[in-house]
Amino acid sequence: MRDVIGHRRLLDRLGGHAVRGDVAHAYGIFGPRSIGKRTVALRLAQTLECETSTAGGCGTCLACRKVERGVHPDVRLVTRAGDRKLIGIEQIREMQQDLALRPLEGRRRVVIVDDASELDQGQDALLKTLEEPPDHAVLLLVTTTPAALHETILSRLQPLTLRLVPVAEIEEGLAARGIREASRFAAASAGRPGIAIALASGDGIRAERERVEAELYRLVGSGLTDRFAWAADLADESDPRRRADAIDLRLAHWSELLRDATVAARGELSRPLRPARLAETRRLATSVSADELLGATLLVERLRRDLGFNANARAMLELFALRLPYSQTMRAA
Repeated sequence: MRDVIGHRRLLDRLGGHAVRGDVAHAYGIFGPRSIGKRTVALRLAQTLECETSTAGGCGTCLACRKVERGVHPDVRLVTRAGDRKLIGIEQIREMQQDLALRPLEGRRRVVIVDDASELDQGQDALLKTLEEPPDHAVLLLVTTTPAALHETILSRLQPLTLRLVPVAEIEEGLAARGIREASRFAAASAGRPGIAIALASGDGIRAERERVEAELYRLVGSGLTDRFAWAADLADESDPRRRADAIDLRLAHWSELLRDATVAARGELSRPLRPARLAETRRLATSVSADELLGATLLVERLRRDLGFNANARAMLELFALRLPYSQTMRAA
């Protein structure tokens, strides 16, 4: 599909079916952050509405342009509104009323729910639509945490699971966009095209990435008092969505840094996920045992999964503070 990096086999098959109108009433678009889930949802919607019936949408017809701008009357995006903690049940009921109507301009009514794990009570309301969908309706549920969806919801979705993309494909995609230093940004993306595009978009994004990376090294070299103070500050954010995003951002970055250090401690690091941090990775790998680093890496992955189930943020962060290995070498760095 147009402008989507990676997932070629899956998307070619999906695009071909969509052009012929052979689509399911509901899809679950799953995968890690920055992998292209929302873009895939938009391209599928454009395929279904495109005036030229092009896989991925032609991008130039009036229908495609309206979908891209979010103003197509037959394509609705449902997401958490304003400072709301979750997608409200009233949003789902409004969507259901809209979905029951015949298409105004296109061939289908399409609803994109992003992020579907934030539906909460709305899942029960959505189930009726999934059980008895209108013939003209297509629902696209986008989420990084499909396990947060009820089994009755999951069983009615056709899953489209997006995996990490090979670095070579990301580099090719960036080069096709005219991005300089495509190989450097692709190598730093750890298989996530969205991260590569963000890194290439400006110095601010790269500076933020470097700040979060440096935060881990400071924690590794700090004592429990400083670590618990850090946990308290991060957990103090009153908006659950912003707090979860801030925690997940760190865990996502730190998972890759700790993975590199774990592999380096075993003497096997040939393709680091964070090549720009190779010096810090080697210093950490020589000052902390491979078993401790592996334990920390597995803990981060577990905490990321728990975060999707609205776990207690303060308790999670304090557990991380306790279990993160200590390195005198990193303290002196």
